[in-house]
Amino acid sequence: MCAVGLFRLRIVTLLAFVAAALSLMCQMAEAQTQKKVALVIGNSRYAHEAALTNPHNDAEDMAEVLARIGFKVMVKFDLDYNSLRNALMEFTQLADQAEIAAVFYAGHGIEMSGSNYLIPIDARLDNESQIAFQALPLDLVLNSVNGASRLRIVFLDACRNNPFLKKIQSRLGTSRSALGRGLAAVEPNEGTVVAFAAKDGTTASDGAERNSPFTKALLKHIVQPGLDVDFLLRHVRDDVLKDTGGKQEPYKYGSLPAENLTLADTAETAAASQKPGQDAIQTQPQLRGETDKARTAWEAVSNSNNRTDMETIVRMFPATIYADLAQARLAQIAADQTHEPEEEIDVALNTTGSFNGAIQQTPEANEPKSWFMATYADIDFFGGDLYDTGLKVQRADQCAALCGGNLACRMFTFNWKAQRCFLKSSYEVAQRASGVTGGLFFKAGRSEPPPQISVQWELMVSADLQALDLGPTDDRTYAACFQNCRGDSRCTGLSFANRAKRNKCWLKGGNVGNAIDAKGVVSARRAQEQITPFLVVPAQPKD
Repeated sequence: MCAVGLFRLRIVTLLAFVAAALSLMCQMAEAQTQKKVALVIGNSRYAHEAALTNPHNDAEDMAEVLARIGFKVMVKFDLDYNSLRNALMEFTQLADQAEIAAVFYAGHGIEMSGSNYLIPIDARLDNESQIAFQALPLDLVLNSVNGASRLRIVFLDACRNNPFLKKIQSRLGTSRSALGRGLAAVEPNEGTVVAFAAKDGTTASDGAERNSPFTKALLKHIVQPGLDVDFLLRHVRDDVLKDTGGKQEPYKYGSLPAENLTLADTAETAAASQKPGQDAIQTQPQLRGETDKARTAWEAVSNSNNRTDMETIVRMFPATIYADLAQARLAQIAADQTHEPEEEIDVALNTTGSFNGAIQQTPEANEPKSWFMATYADIDFFGGDLYDTGLKVQRADQCAALCGGNLACRMFTFNWKAQRCFLKSSYEVAQRASGVTGGLFFKAGRSEPPPQISVQWELMVSADLQALDLGPTDDRTYAACFQNCRGDSRCTGLSFANRAKRNKCWLKGGNVGNAIDAKGVVSARRAQEQITPFLVVPAQPKD
């Protein structure tokens, strides 16, 4: 018996050791994925100027390649002023924890009095004074990568021949304008490199192929294992000069320390290029296998404009960069189907402020109705759940995609903290709730304003209402407690204790303006408020 007991003890000890080792390996692998971070932006669809052909393609391909060589990638498309600023703020926090931080921007840029600016898609630049208010200074981009400890690099494919520059100079005259051609030279901090698609004072080609000449060269060389950043940029320069017949010369600004700095490590590139099913040494087999499957699926449909193909990618691989790319493609497909080319649309795409205007300025007689999705900050739609426990997703856009692909779904609530998506066929009441995002699909003509939501309740977590007690009830779920209060005209609020063995639900009356912190208590009080969506985008038909 002693021998058996000793054997069992050894087995238990061995299993504990293996579990600890696996846990450590997972933590090390997770830490490794956070060492390199990137923000990729493609601005193509400018509201007040002709759309650019390649920035969307450039950003899409760059995001995929950076993810493949081990970067944690944020990818954004067609950002207005607020969204561009918010993306840089979010990335700043991500870069603070990283060793290498990279930003890639494709779109319009402009130089004024020696300072460079990125142009959001909603900018209307009729004179120079508007630039400081409607464009973002390049300094914000440089600040966003400052927190990285080893390498900070910014790629700017933003030196294109600029219609905003032509418009302003045509009004002021070239001699009176402080605007320069292309972008101005920069002097970043030590350890930071800024790579222009074209040398300061010159312009870059958008290209006649899928990618611009600059991005095409970057995509070719950035995956080379162990290639030092300085040599990477030299290869890019040579390729672009050759591709453009010497007309366009990329240029690097900034200096790096005397050490070998690479974007693609040898082991990462080997693993990234590994085909599913082949033997390879992988630091995180399950994650690598999922990424390989997603990459294979994306390569099969990457040139498709079929909604079903993109929805399949989002549904099957929600935690990968390919889901982001597919979601962006869905938005592009919806926009292409909804709007005619060259049509000037006043739609609030990716905005973070309030949206009070109509979807189109000029009403049309007998105008056809189209489907849109409106998103509301801190709004929960109560009732009508298609799945009682919700679906596990990581982001609100994934939740929106799931609802968009389900004909029965008309609205959704995404809980950021729990990362749960609740699809709904209808709702009973809308309530204020911190940390959630609500989405509503609606059909309207483009001259009609987006729907306002009438908020009737406010939900509070870890809070106990201090008000007149109307007495406890026998309700054992929050939903039952909530319905009880709604049906009682005297009840102006409620507190529900999840952990209480008895009297879980207390109804409140009178003034319920005060609440105190109380762990395990969920409360709600009546409210009356009209909420305007912060985001309105075209959506797939639900007819």
